[in-house]
Amino acid sequence: MPRSSTYEAVLDASLFTPVQLQPTAVGRLAFQAGTRWMRDHVCSHRTLVHEHQVGFVLWSWQLEYVHPLRFLDADEVLVDVTARVRGPRASQLEVEMTLEGPAGVAVRTRAASVPLRLSGDEALSGAPRPLPDALVTAFHDDEIERTPHRSQVRALGAGFEREDDQLAVGETQFRVHRHHCEVADQWYWAETLGFAAGAREELVMRHGKAVPGLRRALAAPLRRVDVSWLRAGQLWDLIQVRTTAHGTGEGLAFVHELRLAGDEDGGPYAVVVEQI
Repeated sequence: MPRSSTYEAVLDASLFTPVQLQPTAVGRLAFQAGTRWMRDHVCSHRTLVHEHQVGFVLWSWQLEYVHPLRFLDADEVLVDVTARVRGPRASQLEVEMTLEGPAGVAVRTRAASVPLRLSGDEALSGAPRPLPDALVTAFHDDEIERTPHRSQVRALGAGFEREDDQLAVGETQFRVHRHHCEVADQWYWAETLGFAAGAREELVMRHGKAVPGLRRALAAPLRRVDVSWLRAGQLWDLIQVRTTAHGTGEGLAFVHELRLAGDEDGGPYAVVVEQI
């Protein structure tokens, strides 16, 4: 049976909107959970980077809100996290986390990261490499899956485009400041969830009068968030978020493309799909 790490996380008001846990807060809890599992069963994050010269870059992340959980519902949640190596050459690390409140599992996340061989510089730069055998052997047989993780972001976005249910389009800009970054002055991936949420709110405030159905996005909880990261933003980058709102049979969907402002030919840094 795959090993898990289970522990309590104390909740406070800063983690919530009026209706649910903030996506950025869930991202931070998920990153901490994966780091804890690695420390408990393989090695600490510091040891991984400093001694093994191995890092991970997050590529795909899914967040599903299962049961309601608001600030007044609980003092803490039970965190349960598992991890496994995926891909035919140990080319991915997949981490799954649940947060359980009084009504059962409130949140479920799945993250897929790509291992890097670090160069040893302060920027923690590196190139994709399979996970070294010395680390793979720390995983049990039932924690190794030969088939790779597949991101659903591209298929989701293409499906919304085929339905031709576009409601509004807008652009918003954000500067990557140091409080958005991790130790190497690259953006911390969870902060991009906040950029997407901010872009959604800006779009609704600009177009909600002309398209009243959009206003639901300011009060209704999110059901699901899917993200794919393609490039890393750097300290002081100006990020342009292009947001497209779609009507769906179940509600609303927002597709956010995050790019470096002024670099139209460079391709997106990340794509975030929010469903309400």
